[in-house]
Amino acid sequence: MEPKTKLETSPEEAKAIRERIRNVRVFNGVFGRARLARAEDAAAMLELFLDERVSAPVYTLPRPFSLESVRAWIADHERQRQAGEGLLMCTYGTDGQMSSVSDFQFWPQWSAGEFGGVVAAHLQSQGYGGRGIKELCDWCFEHIGVRLLVMTSALDNVRSYKIFKSMGFQEMGEIDSVRPDGKIRRSRYWELIRA
Repeated sequence: MEPKTKLETSPEEAKAIRERIRNVRVFNGVFGRARLARAEDAAAMLELFLDERVSAPVYTLPRPFSLESVRAWIADHERQRQAGEGLLMCTYGTDGQMSSVSDFQFWPQWSAGEFGGVVAAHLQSQGYGGRGIKELCDWCFEHIGVRLLVMTSALDNVRSYKIFKSMGFQEMGEIDSVRPDGKIRRSRYWELIRA
C-alpha cells in the first residue's frame, strides 16, 4: 500500500527520515521498552500470532504462520530498517512472554508512514490501545519526522474506528488490503497530517 496523499518532500528531508529510521534501537511506551525484533524472537512471536484473538484482525502478519515465515518476516524488516523504510519492534512482559509487536512502514520520499501491530490477549480491552496508538503517532511525528500517517482498519473493527476518529484521523474511503498469503481484506483507509 502507498499513501493516497503524496506530500512534496525535499531530498534532504527524505534522507533525514531514512537516517533516523536506520538509527532506531528502542522505544519506551505503554507496553514497556520496545526493541528491534531479532531472529531469536521468532518462536515467541509465533506463539503470540497463533492466538487468533491477537492476530485475526491484522492483515500484515506473515501468514500462513510458521517459524520459517516469522523468521523471514523479521529478516525482511531488518533489510527495511537498513534501507530506512521499515521497522519491526517487540516488547516482553515481566512473565517473559512477548506482549506486543509493532510493524512500521515508511515512505521517506513522501514524508509518510504507517504502523500496525498486535497486543497479547490479556492486555486487550484495558485502555492501552488508544494510549499506545497515540504514543506511536507522536513518536513517528517527533522522532522519525514524518508529516503524514496513514492507517487501515477492517470494516468491522469498531475499536480502531473509535480510536482513529477520536485522534483526528480523516477517513478517506475504502481500499483492498492484501495479506502475505494473497487473501484480500476490504479496509477503511485513514490519514492524519502532523499539526
